[in-house]
Amino acid sequence: MKLVHFLRKLVRENVSIELKDNTVVNGTVVGVDSAMNTHVRLVHIQKPGQQEERLENMTIRGAQIRYVILPDTINLGTLLVDDS
Repeated sequence: MKLVHFLRKLVRENVSIELKDNTVVNGTVVGVDSAMNTHVRLVHIQKPGQQEERLENMTIRGAQIRYVILPDTINLGTLLVDDS
């Protein structure tokens, strides 16, 4: 299974996304496109050494993502099933 297919299954899940510049973005996944660009809503952005920012919607370029941190409550068994 490709990573982008796995990430598409995270729609409506609250995740934390760490970017390559050490910024942490928390929000609800709305969609993921084929370039792994991730669209999130109800966003909280924490940049190192700065105050938290809040946005309604945000698109994160796939090439800038370092980690996607999943919530502990998510059932990985169902997400890792290959639907293709």
